[in-house]
Amino acid sequence: MVGAVRFLKLGLACSAMCALLLAATAAPARAQFDFGLTAGPSIADFSGTYIDRSIPTWGVVFGAYAEWHFSPHWSVEAAFGTAQMGAFEVETPLEEEAYDYRTSNLQIPIAVNFRTPFFGDTWGLRAFAGGAPVFNTGCDVKPSSQFSFDTECSSDTPGGEIASSDLLIQFGVGVDRIFKGGSGVGFDLRYSIGTKNLWSEAVDNDLTAKNGVLDIKVRFFIPIEGPRS
Repeated sequence: MVGAVRFLKLGLACSAMCALLLAATAAPARAQFDFGLTAGPSIADFSGTYIDRSIPTWGVVFGAYAEWHFSPHWSVEAAFGTAQMGAFEVETPLEEEAYDYRTSNLQIPIAVNFRTPFFGDTWGLRAFAGGAPVFNTGCDVKPSSQFSFDTECSSDTPGGEIASSDLLIQFGVGVDRIFKGGSGVGFDLRYSIGTKNLWSEAVDNDLTAKNGVLDIKVRFFIPIEGPRS
């Protein structure tokens, strides 16, 4: 719990710093800030030489973000949110049976967006790429034959201890419906690739196990400052 609170404070501080930096450099005549909320399902899985077989597991993602529109086609976005990850029926070369893993995480996505309007100015198409520091706040493991989770990941459980953090490389596309005044709703399809080896058992045996996540999110946004570029 102490670790989760520490990471929560770190995430809030990083998001605030990003927003302040963007605000300090915004061009007053053209730039616009949007504030938004996102939510939706995610489909997560593991990959790597430690994974002989697995099936994706469903989770949920929630978040809030600030977006700086600094030109007619470009914007920068900083967010803060929660995400569930993991995989089910994970078979590895070091365990005799399959296990299910479920993790809880805090993440701080930062992305650059390229956007272009269509159907006049009422719709916008986005393509984006960026990264997201991720901090693990919980992990559960169970045999796949067992119905419910009741064991936390540790050095004594299959897979060993989970890494406390990860860095996701993210990219995706989205569509926004923009209303008069600049507020609107949108849809994101975002894929994330983990860069850090997750399990201590994999590290100890020179194997790899990494996150892979597909987010399907709905977003709601309102303008905070300035006209939409």
